[in-house]
Amino acid sequence: MKRPVHKHGLRRRLLLGGLMVWAATVLVRGFQVQVLEGARWSERAAEQQRQRLVLPAPRGTIYDRDGVPLAASHEAYRVAIAPREIKDREETAKRLRTVLGLSAQAANRAVQPGRRWVVLPGRYDAGVKEQLEGLRGVYFERVLERFYPHGPLALELLGRVSADQRALGGIELAFDSLLSGRPGSAVVRRDARGEPIPGALVSVEQPVPGHDIYLTIDYDLQEIADEALRHALEETGATGGDIVIADPRTGEILAAVSRRDGAARPWTAVTEPYEPGSTLKPFIVAALLEEGRATFDDSVYAEQGRYVDGGRTISDVHAYGWLTLREALRHSSNIALVKMAKRLDPETQYAYLRDFGFGSPTGVPYPSEAAGLLRRPAQWSGYSQASLAMGYEISVTPLQMVMAYAALANGGVLMEPRLVREVRSRDGRVRAEYEPRVVRRVVSPEVARSVAAALAEVVQEGTGRRASLETFAVAGKTGTARRVAGGRYERGAYTASFAGFFPADDPQLVFLVKLDRPRGEYYGGLAAAPVTRATLAAALAARNTPLDRRAVVRKAQGNSGLRGQHAAVGGAPVRFASLGGDEAAEPTSGPFIFVLDGAPLAHVEAPSVAPRPVPRVSGLPVRDAVRRLHAQGFRVVVEGTGPVKGTVPPAGAAVRPGETVRVLGQGVRP
Repeated sequence: MKRPVHKHGLRRRLLLGGLMVWAATVLVRGFQVQVLEGARWSERAAEQQRQRLVLPAPRGTIYDRDGVPLAASHEAYRVAIAPREIKDREETAKRLRTVLGLSAQAANRAVQPGRRWVVLPGRYDAGVKEQLEGLRGVYFERVLERFYPHGPLALELLGRVSADQRALGGIELAFDSLLSGRPGSAVVRRDARGEPIPGALVSVEQPVPGHDIYLTIDYDLQEIADEALRHALEETGATGGDIVIADPRTGEILAAVSRRDGAARPWTAVTEPYEPGSTLKPFIVAALLEEGRATFDDSVYAEQGRYVDGGRTISDVHAYGWLTLREALRHSSNIALVKMAKRLDPETQYAYLRDFGFGSPTGVPYPSEAAGLLRRPAQWSGYSQASLAMGYEISVTPLQMVMAYAALANGGVLMEPRLVREVRSRDGRVRAEYEPRVVRRVVSPEVARSVAAALAEVVQEGTGRRASLETFAVAGKTGTARRVAGGRYERGAYTASFAGFFPADDPQLVFLVKLDRPRGEYYGGLAAAPVTRATLAAALAARNTPLDRRAVVRKAQGNSGLRGQHAAVGGAPVRFASLGGDEAAEPTSGPFIFVLDGAPLAHVEAPSVAPRPVPRVSGLPVRDAVRRLHAQGFRVVVEGTGPVKGTVPPAGAAVRPGETVRVLGQGVRP
């Protein structure tokens, strides 16, 4: 007879079986966690007790051409206190008062045990760290600060860096990838609250310092230009202005100053175009000469100062009758230049202005460079050709104007502006060099020399007399133009400017002085020309500016027939040292003293215009193709429309910059 199964016994057996299965599962999972996954979980637990900190890299230094630091980074320290670790609170508070200059109240509050961690305000140098190092409970956090040894000098070029080492503009931003370096890291232990344990370093990966940048800027010339512009704004009441100085042979920018409302601003010489007025006239003259449409001896009637052209009245400041082209430039006659310019067809006039660099960026490595405005002839009105001859209906940047005048000074070659000479690693090894680059030949050497000679006459006998250094020949052109605001000309507001080069017959410097809204005397010859004279005089008198003063002196002595060591510069006596360099110059009365005891700078010839391959532009829109070809220095003629089929000469052919490349659109045969 079978025994009946009691229902409570069955339940107990099932419950016991379930417990045994659960226990087995727990044991297996425990074995898995502790044995099989133990290493992974241990690592995760350890990771939770660690914190990775970023160690900023020392930012590279920015130097001038001679190694003078203009922007640098230095180490500073934040001081933090761990009050619970302090044993002698009275002594620690005393040291904090003595070394850090804290008040007694602040020092006592910092060492009280109520807080776990106290970060003191301010940043301190390494000397402070040395005095407090080893004091129990006192810790230091290394931070990097950007500083500018010469204050605001050249800040418009350099830009700034924020507290967290972010580049905010200028060279700092343009070359940020090179200057910034590579950050390192440090791993520190954290306590139960997740806070870093002071001094508990696990590992450190050292940061890699950034590269150093050597600019083309000359510190002494930059300082001279800065001071000259500051004084000019004070004396003329101008609201702003720019001075740019470059080497016409290499395109190197030697000084660049921009001020607005009395203070340095971002480099407006490349970001703010303006209508140039009469400083544009030499390029119209160069086009006339190069095309054979005029000679300097050709004459036109200047209408006694008043001329009606197409219903618009054109005036001169003075009434002139018959003027040669040379005289028209010397006296800056609007009427004569307008009449002469009409010998050029609009396409030719446009092509020369474009080839001198107007209407397109120069390529200088600076953020937000403006292209200016030069409209194609298809967009011109009936007044445009005359307006352009007077420097209106076009906007240019000061840097574009300087590089255009450099082409007249160096024999007709447009150079690409250089702002950076080289890049070096922290150990001094050269990582990149920036060589002078020719954009294109614009006019022949003969035409360039003849225009340069005419510009020297402008300073000697014409509107630029206030820029004259007398013994030392200066070449240049004055400019006066109405200012535009909100699309309309401002009543009584002008731009006064003077552009040119020095010495006139063997140029080493090319420059532009521009003043915005000067009060009183607003003509370029009255407001800007004297600033030019003061700047050049100071550059000559300074010992370390990038001028071959021996060459300047030899030219001056040869041109004037001087036999002794004394000459007059702008009415002031000057004593020249022996050209042999052994005899020191003794100061005499007058501001200009020359000491020629150092070796002269080597004369640098403008690079030759070597042929370049025509880039492949097939398939591109016409506009993009034209831009690419212009960037290589070629003149361009467009035939047809639509996507580009090809070019003549074809892609890859070697063509000299300045020569013409035909861009073929749809429906055009090669």
